[in-house]
Amino acid sequence: MQTLEEQGYLHIPALLPPDQVRDLQQAFSELLALAKTLPPTDPEGLHQAHFVRSWDPFKLHRVVWAGAASPMLAKLGDDPRFLAIAASVLGTSQMDQLIQQAHFKLPGDGVAFSWHQDASNRRYGSPLWSDTNGQGSFVQIAVAVDPMCPHNGGLQVLPGTHRLGFVADPETGEIPPEHLDLNAAVYLDMAPGDAALFGPFLIHGSGPNTGTTSRRLFLQGYACPGANRRRYPGSGLGLPRHLPQMLSPKLSEQ
Repeated sequence: MQTLEEQGYLHIPALLPPDQVRDLQQAFSELLALAKTLPPTDPEGLHQAHFVRSWDPFKLHRVVWAGAASPMLAKLGDDPRFLAIAASVLGTSQMDQLIQQAHFKLPGDGVAFSWHQDASNRRYGSPLWSDTNGQGSFVQIAVAVDPMCPHNGGLQVLPGTHRLGFVADPETGEIPPEHLDLNAAVYLDMAPGDAALFGPFLIHGSGPNTGTTSRRLFLQGYACPGANRRRYPGSGLGLPRHLPQMLSPKLSEQ
């Protein structure tokens, strides 16, 4: 965990084995096919899975609470591997799952995510969020569905920026220019099944997919109990998750 504390992120190779990676890829393909069939006026689609799309041309940006439309993804919400990692960061075996998202970047679709802190999305600094553990009270685990590299819109991080605390504009989520040292940006080259782990203050983002291969990413986010008061699609105020006993997850780095 030393790298997580020092750099603000951790690359976890092969969190999911090859057979589960294949299942994950199939689930994402099914979500994309489903997104194309849902009426444009029906943003939720199935069981509170929220499909964020644009049209003419069609783009699927992400599916919020993706497990509501995919039993395979739903099972990963309380998978012990994810819970053990979250528990080790949050410092508690009791947690609330707020996020389960499927992110899509297909070649040439132009989908990108500007530099941001996840604390903005959690409404940090507002009455909707309390930092109950004094370290942000939230952790995100992102699993690569495809090989992720600079050419297909791979995830970029600014190491060490987690130590700044919450610096984003509370209204817009924009990061002040003085905190964007782009020369220090690091691309996370990840193989399918690899995971990236980071807290709510790390500044990160990703550009558009200019390559020839897709860049899909599966995200799950967990919070300390009592931190969140915002309602999320699918999970409401958060689905309670419990790790039966504190495990020691394998957090070896590549």
